[in-house]
Amino acid sequence: MRRTTICRFERAALLALVAGLLGWGLAPALAAQDTTQARPDTTRPAPDTTQGAPAPAPLGQVPATHVVSTGETLWSIAQLYYSDPLLWPEIYRLNTSLIDDPHWIYPGEELSLSGPVGVAQVPETPTSPSGDTVHAVATDTVVATPDTTQLLDTAQVVEAPPPPGESPAGYQTIFDRRRTATQEVTDVLRAYANQPYRPLRRSEFYSAGFLTEQEDLPYGQVLGNTAIPAIPRLTEHTTATTFDQISIQPPKHASYHVGDSILIVRVGRDIAGWGDVIVPTGVARVTELQRRQVLAQVIMQFGQVRDGNLALPLEPFKDPGSVRPTTVSSGLEGVVIAERDLHVLVGPQQIVFVNRGRADGVTAGDVFEVFRPATGMPGSASEQSEVILHIVHTRAHSASGLVVNIGHPNLVPGMPVRLIRKMPS
Repeated sequence: MRRTTICRFERAALLALVAGLLGWGLAPALAAQDTTQARPDTTRPAPDTTQGAPAPAPLGQVPATHVVSTGETLWSIAQLYYSDPLLWPEIYRLNTSLIDDPHWIYPGEELSLSGPVGVAQVPETPTSPSGDTVHAVATDTVVATPDTTQLLDTAQVVEAPPPPGESPAGYQTIFDRRRTATQEVTDVLRAYANQPYRPLRRSEFYSAGFLTEQEDLPYGQVLGNTAIPAIPRLTEHTTATTFDQISIQPPKHASYHVGDSILIVRVGRDIAGWGDVIVPTGVARVTELQRRQVLAQVIMQFGQVRDGNLALPLEPFKDPGSVRPTTVSSGLEGVVIAERDLHVLVGPQQIVFVNRGRADGVTAGDVFEVFRPATGMPGSASEQSEVILHIVHTRAHSASGLVVNIGHPNLVPGMPVRLIRKMPS
């Protein structure tokens, strides 16, 4: 037992002696390696750390490597050498073997700033036999002028870096830039300046509605939504929204074709002498023909599309472009027939019918004025403008006007209207 203990003690002492010798021999080497790696290049003046970041290096003098310092990022390094921080993916591409995550780089890492092709084109120079290999390599990489066509692969970047000398003195990212109150107001007002004028939009034309003028229209009938509801209904009625498929029964002695557009409407009240009020609820397009019905997809919706609605062939829309109506004096006069939807007071974007149509020269885009004429009695009010109507749909003897301006909300049938702006013919 004593002999075994002595042997183990001698073996442990020997291992401790060898470790101490190795540690004493390797410590100077490691310290020398760190000092050599951190020793600056004496051929170049030391940077002034009390000043700001150095100016971007010219494209022809970009070094082959760069040692990361505290506080640096790929963004700032790209700005330093390439004069464009958006080129940081180029540095990351050249150092994918060293950088795992481009958001995390560490001080002391030596990043390559030129591709392997550019480094291979550097002319060879004899190295000094003194053994200062790190100093010699750093001097060669700075003095040598690499091929600038290989430094920046313009096929992989969004935008080429600006020429030297044109970069701003103090570069700021989009997060650092701050606009003044005047600039913010200017940007807001710019959105309202020089806007193109649209006398008529497609949705306004189709959703306006109209009067039948005692005409028999070729009505089809909406049978309902073809989709099976996921939740049981308490009623047999079905509704549809945009992109839903509905089934339509065509009118007698008429047929639909795939691609035809159909106006889905509901019939409102009857106005004596003018027929029914037609209120559009949506637009559908035929997708499939069956024996007794057609299937159509709802592509526009203005109201509730449900079974029991009627279907009409869609009237073609003629886009008037950006033409503005011109002011006229002593224009065409008429009267208000009625509102499309009954309201106590008229409101904006409501539809009002007037008794002037295509036969009288009225076109979509014209502007009418509903006014209250002067009574002529002493002390009474003069003529007053009540409502401004923008014509969005016309029939032979009537027109549908969109309320765009209200001077007084008391609008009643029989009030006089007058054309104040006319679209060019």
